[in-house]
Amino acid sequence: MNDHFTKIAKVYRDVRTTDEEPIRRIRNGLGDRDATKGMEIGCGTGRYTFLLFQNIPNLTLTCVDVNSGMLAELSQNLNDHGISNYETLLSRAEDLRLEDESLDGVFSFNAVHHFDVARFIAKVGRAIKENGRIFIYTRTPAQNARSIWGRHFPDFLEMETRLLESADMERYIEEADDLHLMAAERFCYSRSSDLNRLLGQVRNRHYSTFSLYGEKALEAAIETFRENISRDFNDLRHIEWQDENIMYQIGKTRP
Repeated sequence: MNDHFTKIAKVYRDVRTTDEEPIRRIRNGLGDRDATKGMEIGCGTGRYTFLLFQNIPNLTLTCVDVNSGMLAELSQNLNDHGISNYETLLSRAEDLRLEDESLDGVFSFNAVHHFDVARFIAKVGRAIKENGRIFIYTRTPAQNARSIWGRHFPDFLEMETRLLESADMERYIEEADDLHLMAAERFCYSRSSDLNRLLGQVRNRHYSTFSLYGEKALEAAIETFRENISRDFNDLRHIEWQDENIMYQIGKTRP
């Protein structure tokens, strides 16, 4: 999977969609703070990192990813925008060494399915302060099934087995010491695209799910996907669907 992200690092920002609404929820969830010390885990090329800096005053951020190519792209993007209150860290989520009660916020966007989730939650749970927050933005298997890929791309649901049910995520939170689920907010977005862009996203593996196909299997699936879309949509220049996500907000249990 690391090879997948190395290959797409240069185009990742162009082929993925970035949602601003959860960032506003994070800003509200953190409340009024003179300064915020945070960590974004699975930051990729910084699509959401930039929005965090735009929306959270006096933010200092450690940006963590397992892929050096992604971190290089993130640094270039933030530097180009004059952002310097950050550092990058090459590490797996499970291998992080974190000081207890050292962070105001921990953020992860569309990455938690790559982690050992139980170990990740327990580790960052110890790292957040008493009034700190953990925000995990992801999607459930059911949400994935209702996407344009789940409905129209062959074997997409069978290939993507890493997403967690809400009940499993809630269980991991409950099993971690001194943590509780404060909110699980669902998001729904209206999307539109043309067929050529959708095919380009697949070939650029904009979802890591597509890297799980062999080359021949992917090309065969692309052709079937093209047929399915042509059958179900009248205007291939204007294909509409809805994407769904969920964001878990986690806090410390007060004594």
